[in-house]
This record gives sequence, C-alpha cells and structure tokens, in this order.
Amino acid sequence: MIAMMLHGGGDLRRETVPDPAPAPDEAVVRVRACSICGSDLHAYHGKHPRLTFPRVLGHEFAGEIVALGGAVTGFHAGQRVCCDIDLACGRCGPCREGRGNLCEQLKTMGFDRDGAYAEYAAVPDFNLHPLPENVSYDQASAVQVLGISYHAVADRVRPKPGEKVAIIGAGPIGLGAALIARSLGAEVTILDILDYRLALAQRLGIPATMNANEGDLRERALAATGGRGFDKVVECVGGFQERTVADAVRMVKRGGQITIVGTFPENKATIPIAHIKDREIDINFSRGNFQAFAPCLELIASGRIDPERYISHRFPLARAADALRLLEARDVEAHKIVLHPGAGAQGQ
Repeated sequence: MIAMMLHGGGDLRRETVPDPAPAPDEAVVRVRACSICGSDLHAYHGKHPRLTFPRVLGHEFAGEIVALGGAVTGFHAGQRVCCDIDLACGRCGPCREGRGNLCEQLKTMGFDRDGAYAEYAAVPDFNLHPLPENVSYDQASAVQVLGISYHAVADRVRPKPGEKVAIIGAGPIGLGAALIARSLGAEVTILDILDYRLALAQRLGIPATMNANEGDLRERALAATGGRGFDKVVECVGGFQERTVADAVRMVKRGGQITIVGTFPENKATIPIAHIKDREIDINFSRGNFQAFAPCLELIASGRIDPERYISHRFPLARAADALRLLEARDVEAHKIVLHPGAGAQGQ
C-alpha cells in the first residue's frame, strides 16, 4: 500500500509498504478520509512529545472494513466505520479505575503506532464505531477531534447554564468546544488572533468573538462579564503556550476555573502561582476524546454539529506535506483539511 512515512522533522516520504494484516482482535480499514490535526503539525516538525520514528502519521480517520481478525465479532467486511486511536492496556491503575485515556502503557495511532496517512490501517475492534447512514466519511473523520472538545467540555469544564465561558483558540477543537458549551447553556466568547477564524465562529452561531491581539485582554474580559471575569476559561491552542495559559489566568474570575486542552509540543508554559493561589483559581486538564465517539456521532447525525461547515480543503494523500504546510500558513484561510488516500494528484 501507499503510505506517507515521517522519518524525522520535516522528512515526510511517500512510500510503498506492506498492507497491514489484522491481528485476531483487529480489523483492517480502507482509509477513505483522514483529517489533519494541529498535533500532526507538531509531529511533522518532530516536536510531538510521544512521537517515534519512522512513523505513519494520522489519527482522525474513517473508512470501510476490508478484513477482520478471527476473534472479531459484531462487524463485517464493507461496513463503514470511524476509528478511535488510543490503545489502553486495560491492566494498569488508571485503566482499572475506568480512565483508559490516562493508561500508563498508552499507545496512540499516528504517534507511537502507525496511523492513517495511508491506504489502509489496522484498528483494534474496540476502537471501531459504525457510521450512521447520513454521516459521510469526511464528516466522520472529524469525530475524533470533536470528541476532544466533547470530553473537555462535558467532563472537565462542566459549564452550568448561564455561566460565562471563554474559549481561547478558534481552530477545530476550540470551535467544537464553543458549540458544545453553548449547547449546554453557557454564554460563550471565543478568542483567536486570526480574524477569518473568528468570522467562521460567527457563521457557526458563536456571535461573541475577540481578537486576542487587540486591546488589553483583562480589561476586555471584565467588560464582557460585568466586571468579574469569565467563570471558566478553556485553553484550546497549545502551540502558543507561553502566552495562552497566562491569558487564561488574566481573563478568569476570582474562584474561577481554567481547563487546558491544547497539546503542548514543549514544556514552556509558566503560570503566576501566587496570583492563582490568592484567588483560588482552579486549573484542570483534559486529554483525548475519552468515551466521546458515540455522543459526537449522534451530534453529527442529528445535524446539531456539521463538520462540513469547517472543512476548508481536501488533498490527495500524496500531497500530505503540502496540506501540512497550508495548515501552518496563517495568511491562508485553512480550517480543517482532509486527506483522501484514493484521490488523484490534485487538491483544493
């Protein structure tokens, strides 16, 4: 099969590799759509903390089952599925406590196990999720990233109706977090430094937006919240951690909560610990899309969230490096980019 293999920072090669064969508890999935994530961009530059080389990137994908291991039941060849990516051991302390996303032996497709920048991918049966008939492969390729938003908001932020919630970052994770927080009754403001991202947020139904480069964020937060600060702030950027975590502290109210969702490629974030302690600001963190595939598929199938509205570009697999560079180029309006392994040589 054809796969895009990352051999080091910036060294992404189109290669012919053996087709995967399913282990007894696996299915082989023909990849029909694989979305590009911001963490793929970190990996492309060799900076993701869990990345090993050589590696087939890609962890947001959907396709159809073409082969099944002998122990797999409940699925069939030709079935349309989207795929979770975390492989928990099931034996360690966090797994026994029901928190497999924190597994001590965790493996994740696209980082320390081969992913879906390829024509086929082998997937454990417990990570397969059947697609509703009205959900397309492209929409389904966004379920994993929407699941990050869902787990963060529903399980970690837990906004109450009427609470004022600020979302820092209007990329796909931030947009999903804003839409889910709004659906739970929160009054949402979303921030970014790119006006075209804020314009998309408004088109998706989030009217309150702020460009984080304009004016004093503390003063603007107070003005937007009746002089108190936001009840809760959700950091969904990661790549600008030196700034965004500090911004969150400045915007949240006394006794408020900050939830950090963004993936940090390096350990550079600093926090004003005395300020946080004196104001009893709570900080928690959210990792992965834990148990979020089913509710996210329902959100998409019902039409309450439609990833098609923020898919901006589609590329053939062979142009994965071009797609990654486009995502990085902030002078181009790129939101969610989808790779199509079966496509021709062009893209849009």
